[in-house]
Amino acid sequence: MISISQVERETGLSKDVLRVWERRYGFPTPRRSASGERVYDLDQIERLRLIKRLLDRGFRPGKLFTLSDVELQSLAHTKAEAQVEQELPLPFRLVMDEILSDDNRGLRQALSQLLAKQGLQQFVLDTVPQLNEQVGNLWVTGKLGIHQEHLYSEELSRLLRTAIGNLPPSSKRPRIMLTTLPGEEHGLGLLMVEGVLAPEGTHCLSLGVQTPMEDIVRAVAGHEVDVLLLSFSAAFPTRHGLAALKLLRSRLPDRVEIWAGGSMTRATSAHAIPGVFWTPELRDCFTRLNDWRDRHPV
Repeated sequence: MISISQVERETGLSKDVLRVWERRYGFPTPRRSASGERVYDLDQIERLRLIKRLLDRGFRPGKLFTLSDVELQSLAHTKAEAQVEQELPLPFRLVMDEILSDDNRGLRQALSQLLAKQGLQQFVLDTVPQLNEQVGNLWVTGKLGIHQEHLYSEELSRLLRTAIGNLPPSSKRPRIMLTTLPGEEHGLGLLMVEGVLAPEGTHCLSLGVQTPMEDIVRAVAGHEVDVLLLSFSAAFPTRHGLAALKLLRSRLPDRVEIWAGGSMTRATSAHAIPGVFWTPELRDCFTRLNDWRDRHPV
């Protein structure tokens, strides 16, 4: 049996999300340890991983929780197998070969070469999403292990942090703070957004993931932030995300914009919240940035 903290690390699903799903969909179905803590068996972990993968592909939780394990496997495997069999460009194949061979140095070198050739923005916008998709497909089809997926994620995150840190410092506005709310522990999306915005001369400040709302409010004031950018993965409950955004909007000065991005926000465009701008795709960051600078000329 595995603790809820271990499940959070293994699946990328936060404790809050797991509890919400338990109440709303009746899954997962944890037992209780002697100390009263939720614990889960391995079969549930595998099902949660599969659900998370399908959420990342655009499926909604309400549909997925009605499917059997066999139906979930079939849904994920059919699409993934077709994409795995597609011929990848040579540089992408080299990255996959290094992942599958458990060669972290070779993987680091292959990723670094792609970044150096393309530049940070193109690498983040065009290459990283394709690599992420292919890694996910290999995992679904059983050709890649969880430890190899973690290796890829860590090496990619290390590379992006280094590349962003090597950019010349900028004091140009807007001052953008990046973070996620409690319950959202996916940090790669934040790094990708920063990799798009920082080369545009913005002043980016990243707080990392799962920052409590009180600390966000204090940090926005303390750092004189112009824009608060929040990232939401597909697994973050939409209802909770909207409620949190409304509350946060009410607690921040009107001059501070909130940009909400990530997979969850693809389904929220019909929900208008004054002062909150939906930014579901990475390229939307350019639109938001240009619009902000048009309205705030130097």
